[in-house]
Amino acid sequence: MQDIPPPEAPSTGRIHRRKLFEDVADKIEGWIRGGHFTEGDRLPSERQLMDTLGVGRTSVREALFTLHRAGLVNIKNGSRAVVTRPNPTVILNDLTGVAQNLLSTDEGQMEFQQARIFWECSLVRLAAREATDQDIRDLSILLRDNKTALKNLHHFAETDVAFHDRIAMIAKNSIFTAVNTALRDWLAEQRNTSLLRSGMAKLAYEAHARIFYAIKDRDPDTAEVEMRHHLEQVISVYWQVRG
Repeated sequence: MQDIPPPEAPSTGRIHRRKLFEDVADKIEGWIRGGHFTEGDRLPSERQLMDTLGVGRTSVREALFTLHRAGLVNIKNGSRAVVTRPNPTVILNDLTGVAQNLLSTDEGQMEFQQARIFWECSLVRLAAREATDQDIRDLSILLRDNKTALKNLHHFAETDVAFHDRIAMIAKNSIFTAVNTALRDWLAEQRNTSLLRSGMAKLAYEAHARIFYAIKDRDPDTAEVEMRHHLEQVISVYWQVRG
């Protein structure tokens, strides 16, 4: 049988050659995942890592920086790296650049707006079902702060964020909290722009009040309706202000 030659590789299909620091990072990550080092432990010094792994200082430092970005170690100048536990915030921070690229277009902004509606409507339904008495008290205080800040747009924006963040915290899920924080930060420009419309802060406060009472009354359906109406109103005003 005649041998069939392999297909020609595309001109742009070069194989990525791994760099030395990537091998070093993999080795250290293996130690951590294998339990040799656990959360809170200090890794060996740079010099010890260099001697153990037979590599230069640059490779060690780049490897530690890579692990730091992955949330596996914490680096402070002058101190040995400390093993940490990865968390959702670290993962989402790495997506910030991608998010900003999407938000640079009107289409991308609309997609994020739709995502926020879906996300916060789901969160508020959960909040209406699971809010504790303490959650209700906290939201009541934040709503009062929101009303007090009506004449100061900067402070109002801060209390607006605090109210929505506290709703997300009711789920007691670190991933939910991290996603909510990421969406809030990525869409900060939209919130601040919509508040430039005269009377918008008052409308937002009134929406927050209706959302609060729906949560307090343990009414997921009404909570979702009020949250959806609130966010759709913010979106509509945002595009009007932008012209």
